[in-house]
Amino acid sequence: TPYQQIYERRLARAIQRARSARDRPSSALTREFFNDGRGGGADMDRPHDRYNDDEWRSLPRRLLKLATYLQDPSSYSQGGDSANDTCDINKNRRRLAAAVFAQAPPSFLDDFRSLFEALLNARQKHWTEENAEDSMDLDDSEEGYEENELLLAEEEQLYQSLTILGWVSSHLRRPFQEALHSVTMRVIEGLVAGNFEEEGVLDHVLQWKNAVLIPWAYSVVGPNIFLQDQWEAQLEYAASECFVHVRMKELFDLVTEYPDSLPAVRELTVALDRTGRLWYQTLANEWRNALMARLLHPGAETSQIIEVYINTIKVLREMDPSGELLQVVTQPVRDYLKGRSDTIRCIITSLTDEENGGELYEELRRQDAKPLEEAQLDEEDEEEPPTFDWEPPPSILKRRGVITGQVGRVTSSSRRAGDILSMLVGIYGSKDLFVNEYRIMLADKLLGNTDFNTDKEVHNLELLKLRFGEASMRQCEVMIKDIDDSKRIHTNIHSTLQLNPKESDTPVVDAAIVSHIFWPALTSIPIKNHPRIQSKLDKFSIEYAKLKNPRRLVWMKQLGTVELEVEAYEEDDDGNLVSHVKEVSCTPAHATLLAHFEDKSEWTSEELSNQTEMPEDMVRKRMGFWVNQRVVQAMRSGEDMIYSLISVSEADANDQSFQHDDEDQEQAVSIGAQEEEEMKVYESYIGGMLSNLGQLPLERIHSMLKTFVAGSDHKYDKTPQQLAVFLQQMCKEEKLECSPDGLYTILKKR
Repeated sequence: TPYQQIYERRLARAIQRARSARDRPSSALTREFFNDGRGGGADMDRPHDRYNDDEWRSLPRRLLKLATYLQDPSSYSQGGDSANDTCDINKNRRRLAAAVFAQAPPSFLDDFRSLFEALLNARQKHWTEENAEDSMDLDDSEEGYEENELLLAEEEQLYQSLTILGWVSSHLRRPFQEALHSVTMRVIEGLVAGNFEEEGVLDHVLQWKNAVLIPWAYSVVGPNIFLQDQWEAQLEYAASECFVHVRMKELFDLVTEYPDSLPAVRELTVALDRTGRLWYQTLANEWRNALMARLLHPGAETSQIIEVYINTIKVLREMDPSGELLQVVTQPVRDYLKGRSDTIRCIITSLTDEENGGELYEELRRQDAKPLEEAQLDEEDEEEPPTFDWEPPPSILKRRGVITGQVGRVTSSSRRAGDILSMLVGIYGSKDLFVNEYRIMLADKLLGNTDFNTDKEVHNLELLKLRFGEASMRQCEVMIKDIDDSKRIHTNIHSTLQLNPKESDTPVVDAAIVSHIFWPALTSIPIKNHPRIQSKLDKFSIEYAKLKNPRRLVWMKQLGTVELEVEAYEEDDDGNLVSHVKEVSCTPAHATLLAHFEDKSEWTSEELSNQTEMPEDMVRKRMGFWVNQRVVQAMRSGEDMIYSLISVSEADANDQSFQHDDEDQEQAVSIGAQEEEEMKVYESYIGGMLSNLGQLPLERIHSMLKTFVAGSDHKYDKTPQQLAVFLQQMCKEEKLECSPDGLYTILKKR
């Protein structure tokens, strides 16, 4: 048929062209090129046989044969090429390249990558030998030295062959760039990794780039391609990019080593600018991931997280004055700190603890510190007279965000290397939480201060007033004043008692007299003092009533410290038990329990509970303190415990019994009672809402409390979860009722 004839003619022409191409010198050279690579023992018709692992070593010799053919095709004429083809070197170059890369095995480009890596490594080692005092350690291997010398000897001829073949800028561009990046990354990692404190590390990298990379790339691609493709700019970018990649693996270490790592931080900023700031988004993601993986986990202490967070603020402010990078990187840290229950206490402790405060302790004592309300003002809003320390604001280019490129505001705090305290307070959005936490901590310190010395607390309070405002610290001022007044009052009462001829005993009661309205809710535990202890308290109360009439004292009997001299049995140097009188500091509850043993030497836990009006389980815990002090001994009688004073005949040197006493360090402030008292203030507001508006959901009550309580003396700063707990408590007290759909209403009593 006609179609069959056409098909047969086309097939015959295709077979003829294939045979013609097979007989060309370029095809024969290709087969010889790959057969030489396999050592001459492979099948001529199977050019895709796998090379040996070191096949790249013979590439310079085999490439020389191909280049020689292109320079003089007549020397390898086997027919099949016309005279015009012989004279046209460009056409022969295209045919040869097509034949070689069409028959090349899959590992062919990998062999060129290995060759380029070996050549660049040889250049690198040669430069290392010349700059041994400034660079990496030398490789003393003789075998490696000879191999490098052999490669360097063939280097010039190889580059000439590649230039004649014209493969570097087209077919070999990918393996050349991969080899360049691989060696560059390895060398820069050796020069940079772990080196945070030395200055000029980036300059050393650029020096290596100018001495090794640029001359080598110029030799490989040739002068024309080097200028045409702007290889010098590409190598500048590649060196900076590799520098950034190395530092990205050490971002967490840059933060923890700050300020020693300041030179490395500044050089990283320069390298990022050299890359056109294209890596800032990747840097932000890597930094977030490093902080989340290595810092934000239950095993890290809150104080450590805060310390790293502060260093992160300083590092990122150094790198990005706009603050955009800081906002992106540290958001997970802020969210995690906000979820930890002890974050505020750790911050306040660091602010006021001279020994362990660290950065925050110094932050509170900054000479240029301003109130938190003014910390976020723009520089245009500052109404300060100029000083000799005045500096102009950063240029608009430095205000531009490194991620979005938007121009942001530069606040006064950012110009002063960042107001750390304002950023920590900003985690919660309100300073009231910090003020309340400080009140609680201050109450514990003042009530535990037996010598009534408030100089340190006054100093800290004055510094906190500068940052949080005087109005916020007014209650704390009253608390300190109470302690100062207490010192004067008990000194006056002691003088009066000593002048009284009816009083033969030396006064032993010192009282911290507090104005309970201004203090946090104190711990309240029922306890009945021993009559001898209560009589001393009553004498003090009587004199106070005379001095401050009509005021009266209400004793918080479970709080305070009692200094006692007790007789205990301890082992001497010879291993014998001897009676020893020692001073012991304990709580009033411990002193009351022990005082009963002066009346009789043996008590049961039930009897002590009846005498002191303390729960029996609490009596057992408190008596464990005296058992551990080896003043009394405990014996079990059924379900009851019998306590008796230890005598020398009953004491046992080998007795290692220990009873747990977890309440010997009594907290003066009850955190639960404090929160309950704060929530009670909002009860009237909630009742008014529900009376006027009827049923309301939790979210509506929460938003209305934020609106109506904001302007009163008691600010509403609770979370919806805390409000939900309080509403459920009101439901248990039969003040409210909650419907199945979550609506709260006032309970109507029938």
